[in-house]
Amino acid sequence: MNRAERWGLAVCCWLGAAARFRGLFANSFHPDEALFASWARLIAVWRDPLLGSQAVDKPPLPFYLQAVFYPLFGPVEWAARIPSFIVSLLLIPLTAQAARRLGGNGTAAVVAAIVVALAPLTIQFSDTAFGDPLLTFWLMAALCAVARPLSPSPHPRAGAVLPGVLFGLALATKYQAFIFLPLLMGMGWIFGWRGREWLHSLMGFGFGLGFLLLWQVARPASEGIIGLQWANIGGVRVAHSWELWPRLLQTARLWRVSLGWPLTAAFGATALGMLVWSRRRRFHPLAAELLLLWFVSSYILLHWLWAVPVWDRYLLPLFPLAAILFARGLAVILDVFRERLAHRYAALVALTLLSLALIPTALAARGGKFTIGGRPDADGGAAGAARLLKDAPYGTVLYDHWYSWHWHYQLFDSAVYVSWFPQADALLDDLAVFAGRGPERYIALPSSAVAAPIVRRLADGGYFLEPLDDQDETAAMTLYRIITPEAIR
Repeated sequence: MNRAERWGLAVCCWLGAAARFRGLFANSFHPDEALFASWARLIAVWRDPLLGSQAVDKPPLPFYLQAVFYPLFGPVEWAARIPSFIVSLLLIPLTAQAARRLGGNGTAAVVAAIVVALAPLTIQFSDTAFGDPLLTFWLMAALCAVARPLSPSPHPRAGAVLPGVLFGLALATKYQAFIFLPLLMGMGWIFGWRGREWLHSLMGFGFGLGFLLLWQVARPASEGIIGLQWANIGGVRVAHSWELWPRLLQTARLWRVSLGWPLTAAFGATALGMLVWSRRRRFHPLAAELLLLWFVSSYILLHWLWAVPVWDRYLLPLFPLAAILFARGLAVILDVFRERLAHRYAALVALTLLSLALIPTALAARGGKFTIGGRPDADGGAAGAARLLKDAPYGTVLYDHWYSWHWHYQLFDSAVYVSWFPQADALLDDLAVFAGRGPERYIALPSSAVAAPIVRRLADGGYFLEPLDDQDETAAMTLYRIITPEAIR
């Protein structure tokens, strides 16, 4: 990598940091983020360090990493986002290094860095409490370690331990890491791994696996987290025939939003250009590139044909690999133009134009404008509602049906008791016994027609809902004080 390419990579890192920094403080918690952050707080304050009282369906490494930052910064939401923020910045040069080691040149490395730095998907997931940014980082680090030539030192196989350790950390972050095992094993075979290298890597993998098994054994839980996670997503089955077309449309929409229109067009043009170039000039991709192409295609096909949720977070671990393939293809095309134009700065001009084209979507992602990853309005107003109840006396009751995970975090140290009700009749039965006794009672309802049946049933029972002052009128939820029939009279 020459001096210009090193400068280009540095600029990508600075652009990536600028695009991510705002969301660290501006975003609010998605319900899943609120749940994960509440687990981290239970660990941080040593109230439940093994999470034995919680129905944890994920490996625990992200929660323990998040817990490290709560004592340092206090009970603020952005403390749980710091691990994702850090690894999202490191992912930019890491992807560039992977692109270089997997057959690319300096141009391909810079292109891959530009894509990861400025794509909406990577920007909006960089400031979240999800475990997927950490999973992506560990997997890319493991891929880089596998693709590194073995050291000529007296212990040449010692470098094979690192990929195993990194993959073990990925597994301790999310079980989806297992899907990437064929890719890592294939890369090991391509880069000349033999016998003892695999053994050393397996020993390194035992580090992460041992942490996970010891944690599970130490918890007083009745069932394994794999079974619980399987149950929570409704099991896994082959998609029905009538689901294939809607799932394909959802997947295509997610990719379009994740890339943004300029990058979508660039991906499509590069794929078309490589197809034409390979036919005319007999371009022969490297074995590592063919393996990447096979894995990316298989991953997308698997998530389409199997009835797993079509979620944006499932695209994130695949995204750097897609960026590497795109970067390699664009680098080949740029090399052709550079030869024909005989202009040494042709690639620099093209990379500058690509970066400028991605700036508008990066700015939109910086403000959380895309319906993926982290957003300022993700909590629907839960944080604001919790602030209104901050000074409520002990015994205050908040009735809830939709937002329990939010309250698990937002009312973590509050004196408010959250009472979940399954349907309106159960709420009326509870109010008939306890309303009017002790502190006031509140209810959080969606600011939409979804809440109409609850409001109607409470009105039929003689209860009046009084919205609290100082609420955001644009929020997706509204906090009400429940006024009893006796108080109305």
